[in-house]
Amino acid sequence: MVFIKNEGGSFKAPIDKVWKLVQLHSTELSNIHAGVKNPTTETLSETSGITTWDDENGGKIKARLEVFAPIGLAIEFLEGPFAGSKFFNYYTPQGDTTGITVVGDFRSPSMSDEELKGAVAAFLEQGFDEDNKYLEKI
Repeated sequence: MVFIKNEGGSFKAPIDKVWKLVQLHSTELSNIHAGVKNPTTETLSETSGITTWDDENGGKIKARLEVFAPIGLAIEFLEGPFAGSKFFNYYTPQGDTTGITVVGDFRSPSMSDEELKGAVAAFLEQGFDEDNKYLEKI
């Protein structure tokens, strides 16, 4: 288990546009994130759902998401390389930009803590870069 706090990131978009992006993740996931294949989303409630997809390495990922608009988004990985991980993205409005902080307890059934730290850093960076790129389109 590795506790990670990643702060200081900033989307090049106001908070309302970031929330539109969060909503689009349920229908546009494979367009937003290149490594996501065959995504499906099961709606559990107005604010939560379970999303499943194949990753670029052929593995199956399953995650439960809970939206806490306009504060943030909680994610729990149920299956995949980060199974058992729970983290929260919270957003800070900053005018024409929006700050993002990620706080979480990350786990992996197949990685050491040091490997996990590197894998989570890469995962967060890639997700942030792809989200920022997609924000330019909406």
